[in-house]
Amino acid sequence: MYSSKSSWNGLKAGLRFILAAVVLLASTSLAVGAGTACSKESKTFVTLMGNVPGSTSRFVYWSIRDLNEDGDLWLVYSKFKESTDAQQLQSFVPLLAAVRQSARAFSYDNTSPKNPITVFRGDLDTKAIEDELKTIGYSQTSDKKIWIFQESQTASKAVALRSSTVFMGDVSDLRACLEATTKSSTPSLKEDANIRLAAARLPSGLIVEVNKAGTSYGEQYGGLVTYGKSYTKAKKDTLKLTAVYLFSDDPAANAAVQQIEAHLSTTFKEVKVKRDGNLVIATSQISISDFAQSLQF
Repeated sequence: MYSSKSSWNGLKAGLRFILAAVVLLASTSLAVGAGTACSKESKTFVTLMGNVPGSTSRFVYWSIRDLNEDGDLWLVYSKFKESTDAQQLQSFVPLLAAVRQSARAFSYDNTSPKNPITVFRGDLDTKAIEDELKTIGYSQTSDKKIWIFQESQTASKAVALRSSTVFMGDVSDLRACLEATTKSSTPSLKEDANIRLAAARLPSGLIVEVNKAGTSYGEQYGGLVTYGKSYTKAKKDTLKLTAVYLFSDDPAANAAVQQIEAHLSTTFKEVKVKRDGNLVIATSQISISDFAQSLQF
């Protein structure tokens, strides 16, 4: 009897162990699967970086549809709507509501910014746009890739089309965009390793900007390599800023912590700054109305 009972208890213990192992394995598989799926999802602003050349010094992304659909954010959306780029776009895409996202790419020549590249992406029918461009007086370049409006005039930017995306800018820059988009001879901003490091720590936001460190523009800190900022909605009347600064090494990052806090405190409230190795991460808040007043698309 004792031997039989011991065997039965041992069998039950073994079964419980096997069942626990199966549950653990299943849970682990689900977790790994979920993690893998998440890791494959690319942030929208990073995706748009793949459409502009790696020579870009400053990249600014706007989530246009989110701004348009939230009445609390119409002050910010109006900055896009009233811009010269949006007005030119409306000459051949009448409904701005068709635009989901937009981005602007700036390159700096010494201290002067070149004419920026603007990217619009959304529910855009490129065939219908081509027909409208022809109707209102645009003509194609010899290689059929770029549309130019009355070449003698410089007020209107040249236009390039690809899939559901409209590019506007100088002809040479649009060629670089098309090459970057098709992974041709021109590398895209998305391929810059330092830009990717900063972007990985930035949350997806309503407006996201990423900058390469420069001696003639932007924020200046010793050893700064690149930095980015992402604005998300915190409350009905407030935006949260998350800023990420990438430095050449830990000592440079440590030396800049107080400088960054002082700089942000002149404009933002509830500023918090911490160092993580050669990264400095800052969070703060700003009212939507104050943010909109200082904003330009």
